[in-house]
Amino acid sequence: MFQGMNKGNFRAFGKPIVNITINDKKIEDWISFQVNWNGLGEVDDFEVEFQWDISDKPRHEFFYSGSKQSSVVVKGKVVVKIEAGFEGEEIVPLIEGEMDYPEWDFSDGETVKIIGRSYAAKPYDFVETVKYQNMTATEAFQKICKTHGLTPVVPIATSDMIGEYVNDDHTSVAEEMSHWDYVLYLAEQEGFVSRIKGKEWYFAPLSMLEDYKKEPLAFSYGHNVRKLKMKKAPNEARNFVVEVISWQPGEKKKKGNRIVEKAVIGNEEGDNVYTIRRNIPNITRAQAQKHLKNICSELTKQQFSGSFETDFFQELTNDRRIVLYGVGMELSQIYHVESVTISGDKESGLECSVKFTNTIEQ
Repeated sequence: MFQGMNKGNFRAFGKPIVNITINDKKIEDWISFQVNWNGLGEVDDFEVEFQWDISDKPRHEFFYSGSKQSSVVVKGKVVVKIEAGFEGEEIVPLIEGEMDYPEWDFSDGETVKIIGRSYAAKPYDFVETVKYQNMTATEAFQKICKTHGLTPVVPIATSDMIGEYVNDDHTSVAEEMSHWDYVLYLAEQEGFVSRIKGKEWYFAPLSMLEDYKKEPLAFSYGHNVRKLKMKKAPNEARNFVVEVISWQPGEKKKKGNRIVEKAVIGNEEGDNVYTIRRNIPNITRAQAQKHLKNICSELTKQQFSGSFETDFFQELTNDRRIVLYGVGMELSQIYHVESVTISGDKESGLECSVKFTNTIEQ
């Protein structure tokens, strides 16, 4: 099925376009940039390099330190937005967020590198004693989004009160934790994923991600892939607890209509135990057992992972799957994208590096 060669597109020959703005002002004379989409459950980050002036008559208002005053990069708030594409094509947003800190390099000229993270940094850095037990997961999530000025994307509303599954799991959330970690905890309980792009925060099943629903992007060894590396790691060496949960839609999961099918792969008491929950409403116990069997079958197969370099494609995100051709039986298959790094400079244009796996942890 996946044995064909030379599948997938080459990069068009259009001129690369990179738009970098600092505090809503477009900057033309950037030197280089790198954006890291770090995958589900992680915070994306970036770095951008500019020329720096040690002068009272700088070339740019943002990048100087003088004898009387210095720019906002030295002592203020810096918001960075990076977009990329090609002339005559769609220009897509890569990342938006605030600077964490600058790094200056005076060893060969004068430059500054602005290093920061996406807006996921806001809930990641915000720590409090969480008290949302009398809300559902989606209600608590929406309240947390409002705290950080982010737009919640919630295709499915949950119905359980948080306090119900906190009590079931004997978990204490009466302690300080970041809003980021708390939402990840809620996502795990509901079988959801958490993802921030721009100012939108997604909280729902992986299968409902817009890019995940699209056809996998095709890449072929020897065609549009460079420096391909792959490795195999058996999942048998890892420990999993798998649960399939079902209930009648619109009713409480705690009143006799809740179905829970559970299986353990490996040692439930061992190190590095991964819990995977799937919430599937309105199915029978027999159907839940079938789902459980299919999930366990996927987990116990051999895990393949790898990396490669390629050109920049606007369609490629770490929410979208890829299909790899030209590497033979078993290796040629559909993969999940774990992370993507996009980099560019004025001389080399735009490049991508991709990490992928045939299993995905939630």
